[in-house]
Amino acid sequence: MSVLDRLPAWTTTGVGSLPFTDPAEAVAHATGAYGLPFCPQLPRLEGDMISEWLGADPGRCGWSPGRDRERPAAWDAFVAALRRRPPRHRLVKLQVTGPVTLACALEREQGSRPSREGAIDLAVEVARWLAANASGQVARLAALGLDAVLVVDEPALGVFGTEGVERSWEPLRTVAPAWGLHLCCHVPWDVVGRARPDLLSFDLALDPVDGEGAAVLRDLAASGGWIAWGTMRVASEERAEDASRRLVEALAEIEVDPSRSLLTASCGSGRVSPARERQIAAELAIAARSLRSGRRWRLPTSRP
Repeated sequence: MSVLDRLPAWTTTGVGSLPFTDPAEAVAHATGAYGLPFCPQLPRLEGDMISEWLGADPGRCGWSPGRDRERPAAWDAFVAALRRRPPRHRLVKLQVTGPVTLACALEREQGSRPSREGAIDLAVEVARWLAANASGQVARLAALGLDAVLVVDEPALGVFGTEGVERSWEPLRTVAPAWGLHLCCHVPWDVVGRARPDLLSFDLALDPVDGEGAAVLRDLAASGGWIAWGTMRVASEERAEDASRRLVEALAEIEVDPSRSLLTASCGSGRVSPARERQIAAELAIAARSLRSGRRWRLPTSRP
């Protein structure tokens, strides 16, 4: 049994980044407005997902296994909030920029691409560094009696390539009680099938599922995996009804058991206004209630 099975179906959560500049305000939102709390990434304070880990100038700062990284700006406030009010299911979400995406950024700074094997070796080394860093956060949460799901965010797969790429994630698979992939690019379904994460997070609102994707999602769900459906576009005025309708239509086509499902917006919340982010969280909560009740939106049944 996965620790994720402690979550109710249609628990809401965020992808990771939030548009706030006050860490305490961001933490209050991430732990209070969502069913699965997450440590917020704050791009307006920490820079984008690359500079957050490598520094503002990867070519100057570089990377080495010994390079230390401070905790996220919101970390202390996040731990304090969880100590005061832990979630009933005692599960929280952490995110790291994926080693493939960081390796891709480092390759670009070097001005030339190494061999394919060399690129993957670099990604594995970066993954070991990420795992060492994340393990400290996971251990701190465990001391509070909380389990973590560690989600690896990999938007650069389309540039880096996918052949053999799942080897890059091996050092991160066992850091936390559960691990996941967030893919905001066009999802390479063959990679998902090989990697078999405990949790797959992807942007349904931006990239509808094709036949191959439906087969992979059915297999993932049948093996106990969870799916975080990014079903609401953030850079628009979409509401709960849009998210619910899109998801129900997708589930009818995919024919996957929806009982192991999380509900998110598409990625990009760090670039919207705080008011829009608050609206997104509230609308997702409304959509989750309607999906659970089944009264307004009829849920498809799973395959026999």
